[in-house]
Amino acid sequence: MNTKQSASRWMRLREVLFTTFLGWIPSIALGAKLRNVLYRTIFARIGSSVYIQNGVEFLGTSCIEISDRVHIFKNVRLDGKGHENNKISLGEGVALERGVEIGALENTSIHIDENTYIAPYVCIAGPGNIKIGKHCMIASHSGIYANNHNFADLTVLIREQAVTRKGIIIEDNCWLGHGVTVLDGVTIGQGSVIGAGSVVSKDIPAFSVAVGVPAKVIRDRQAVLDNNSRLDIKLSAALAQIEKTAELSYAQTGNDIVSPHFVLENLLSVLLDCIRQVMNVDTITILLPTKNGQQLAVCATIGLEEEIVEAVRIPIGQGFAGHIAASGEQMIVDDLSKVEVVSPILRNRGIQSMIGVPLLLKEGASGVFHVGTFRQCEFTKDDVQRLQLVGDRIGSAIEPFVTEILETSQSK
Repeated sequence: MNTKQSASRWMRLREVLFTTFLGWIPSIALGAKLRNVLYRTIFARIGSSVYIQNGVEFLGTSCIEISDRVHIFKNVRLDGKGHENNKISLGEGVALERGVEIGALENTSIHIDENTYIAPYVCIAGPGNIKIGKHCMIASHSGIYANNHNFADLTVLIREQAVTRKGIIIEDNCWLGHGVTVLDGVTIGQGSVIGAGSVVSKDIPAFSVAVGVPAKVIRDRQAVLDNNSRLDIKLSAALAQIEKTAELSYAQTGNDIVSPHFVLENLLSVLLDCIRQVMNVDTITILLPTKNGQQLAVCATIGLEEEIVEAVRIPIGQGFAGHIAASGEQMIVDDLSKVEVVSPILRNRGIQSMIGVPLLLKEGASGVFHVGTFRQCEFTKDDVQRLQLVGDRIGSAIEPFVTEILETSQSK
């Protein structure tokens, strides 16, 4: 046995011993600290303030780099073995939720850049190279597969035929909804949103909203911004602030310092007032589905506070908001007296005209974001696109809290 083989076996033995005996110590302060300190001797790199929960499985630790402030939760599996040139690297502030699996396979580089959140039970696999950018959100049960089996030869088993490996790139600030599948050879452009259950088999341009099997672009987010910067400076600043604060709140929720109630009731109220002034409307409301997914409930509003007090519920598929939630379509109503509404408060308050847009959430859920006026108003397509852009950014900002928000909206 040569020196290189001996060193490799010794490295593997240390890896097995460390990860077996340290990996299952409960996640009290002692267990987390021991892993943070002693794993440094077997990993390619571990940064500061790293949190590794018990029950995490590591293979090929010499090929794994973990940067500062990374959080890795129970039942995550990182497999870097298979080739000495493999590399799995996690940027600063990356969070891997429970059940995430990342496999490098053979001669593979998988890089997840800073502040990206990977939700439970996501699978990311080579052997093609994979790069996921900064500030991305990958919802649960999604799959990112940088390989494709050849199957042209009928005389050979599919598993014995060659595998293509073109690689996958997901650029900065992308959001992939629940159950999205990304296939080999795809680039998803910066700032894009992929709807729940979609299969991405071709490149998606930057700042797109794409849905379906295969995924097709249905909206250009950038077009709204490019047209004379429709978002008022004050509104844009307010949106940036809520996104920043929501990010900080999410980072601290594990310590029970900040609750979803704080994010919604304090931050959204300021933002909604800003939107109301910019768009010159009288009411502005966010509705989210209740826990059973059959109704909508108001979670934040200016002008329709009675709907919260009286616990109004809108059946999905009925009325103005219910139709938007069911269809996923935007809606303009110039004269509210001519359309069906479920909540009598809308008419009692004297609302004449409304715009409503879908609010995309994780787990395939859809809320509604609408504004109204006490005067009859002819809203334009530009108004709708502006509201949709704001809604998309609100959805992204509150996305880490959606599970808690859905439970809260049922109990109000």
